[in-house]
Amino acid sequence: MKKILLIGKTDSTYTELGDKLSAHYSVRYGSSGGFAAEALLNSFAPSLIVIRLPGTDRDIIQRISEKFSAVPVIVLGTPEEAAAYPELHPAAVCADIVQTAYDTVCSTLPYPDDSTGTLTVMVIDDDAGILRMMKTMLGDKFDLVLAPSGSKAVKLFEKKRPDVILLDYEMPEMNGLQTLAAIRGVKGYSDIPVIFLTGANTPDILENIRAANTAGYLMKPADAPDITAAVLKAAKK
Repeated sequence: MKKILLIGKTDSTYTELGDKLSAHYSVRYGSSGGFAAEALLNSFAPSLIVIRLPGTDRDIIQRISEKFSAVPVIVLGTPEEAAAYPELHPAAVCADIVQTAYDTVCSTLPYPDDSTGTLTVMVIDDDAGILRMMKTMLGDKFDLVLAPSGSKAVKLFEKKRPDVILLDYEMPEMNGLQTLAAIRGVKGYSDIPVIFLTGANTPDILENIRAANTAGYLMKPADAPDITAAVLKAAKK
């Protein structure tokens, strides 16, 4: 799923735009301050940046132009306001109106008609039978990457960045929590939604999962509709 970072003052208009875009994109709101926004740019790695000029710190605009010039930018504001920041080289300038901004974003960064088919989902499980079952259940819905261990999964990141990760809680060598820590430690990958898969529902395990700040968990054996719904929900956050 393509990612959009919205930078600028967050009010009801901006959140309405974000909600509307979230149906097709992964959307985050960024601080209008320089250092905080730069950190989010590094971790989130957006496909497009939308900047509201009124009220946005010039420092972050400077940082975007210097360090993230390859990422296309849409400016919400007047042509006169945009002209004051020639270093941005925006792909488009449009009025700060929800529908106008939404249409401009969608034309600049088109989304596929079948959004589920574009999601890359990594399944990490030491059970080869589970991996085969996932391939059978989900192979026609998502672009699947199968990993038999946590260490193998981290190495596969070099080839493809998943949109969502399904992670077995109980594995030898690196268990689910250890694998999650390894994923969170990879620069630029800490924001990937992770859904735990577990065959045990003891209070201590469920508490560990809740405390891990993940996108939730599914009990094994989970069926295709439940997994699909959980993946799509996690991808839109």
